[in-house]
Amino acid sequence: MKKPVLILGMVPRITTTVARSLALHGIPTDVATFSSIERNVGSRAIRNFWQVPNPDISSLDFVDAIRTLIRENHHGMLIPANDLALSATVEHYDSFKDLVHIACPRPEITRRVLDKGQTLEAARRCGMRIPRTFLVSSSAELSEIARDLNFPIVLKPSEKKPADEFKTCVLDDLQTVQQRFHTSRRFIPPMLVQEFCAGEGVGIELLMHGGEPVVAFQHRRLKELPPAGGVAVVAIAEALNPELLYSSVQLLRALKWEGVAMVEFKVDAITGTATLMEVNGRYWGTISLPLLAGLDFPLYHWALVHGEVPEIPATYRIATKWRWSAGWISRWHDLLLDALRGSVDRRLVLEELKDIPSDFTPSICDALFSADDPMPVILECLRTIKDLAISDMRRVLRVRRTPPAAAKNISALTTLTTNLREAGDAKIDSRR
Repeated sequence: MKKPVLILGMVPRITTTVARSLALHGIPTDVATFSSIERNVGSRAIRNFWQVPNPDISSLDFVDAIRTLIRENHHGMLIPANDLALSATVEHYDSFKDLVHIACPRPEITRRVLDKGQTLEAARRCGMRIPRTFLVSSSAELSEIARDLNFPIVLKPSEKKPADEFKTCVLDDLQTVQQRFHTSRRFIPPMLVQEFCAGEGVGIELLMHGGEPVVAFQHRRLKELPPAGGVAVVAIAEALNPELLYSSVQLLRALKWEGVAMVEFKVDAITGTATLMEVNGRYWGTISLPLLAGLDFPLYHWALVHGEVPEIPATYRIATKWRWSAGWISRWHDLLLDALRGSVDRRLVLEELKDIPSDFTPSICDALFSADDPMPVILECLRTIKDLAISDMRRVLRVRRTPPAAAKNISALTTLTTNLREAGDAKIDSRR
């Protein structure tokens, strides 16, 4: 009897994919979440789904609940499914390590990835190209530094914490910075300010064991959420770029990383120059793409943890295309709103309309669809439509109930915050 696995965090296209992979090989999988917005998607691959106390509210109750679940269900492996879960796991690593194998390195190593400043410094020492970056602790420092930078600029927390207000926002000009951060404000944790790097998002996914890459995969983002740049909505499997692979392995070795990770780059389509963006020290949003292309990362990971030697194909199916349907819906919602407000050229929307048939051709695989397990994709899409409709209705009612002068100001602020789309709030983080 294979010991069950406990996944912490419900990110449908990550959690469900990992659960399906393991369940297919007779490994029972349970899921626990402490996020109030993460809901069960009804997958047949998930044996149990539990809500546990939020560690930000009561760390003792969180630890007690997880330890109880592990003991009572005899879990042999704990897998954090997103950065919130990874951060919480690291904070309480010592409370779990005597009961279960934790699918991330020791806290001092994992924090090198959760702390983007440490990641970038390690990359710099490895000779990798990184964005021009500054650390700011307040809105006043941000405004001062922004005066000397080329816009647009990117603002993101220096550390991945459960309580992050947002993860990433793009600021187009100094006026936007001053409007968005017009009041005196401290940033906890401090924020990283980076000059924007144009290019296509490319991910190198690796499973490291004993300092060596056991399996490697590469994908490129074709469409993103937000549309100007973010997480993958449509992606394609590519042949491994030897230089990117070498740089990724060297970086993970420098970080002493073991287990799964995605090293993310921006690659200039004209020059081919690659700039490191970040490292995700857990399963990534496009994890179902390598499985569809022939590489079963969760199974290989589980086998290594249990002392087995996985059988890994020498190649994978290059040009396999992938679509995240709920993200695709959200992306179109954002495009239409921006077009109505004049935030984007409406001709861009018309051009995107021509791509709809190709986005849904049979050759493109859905991130969540399975004929044997259809509920996850159905529920996620329905919930996405519902959440977007509620958000739009609240926005309309808020403006209608406000005096004309104030409504004009609120409308302008709404346009601004929509364009910034703080990708690191809980919903955007769950997309990732």
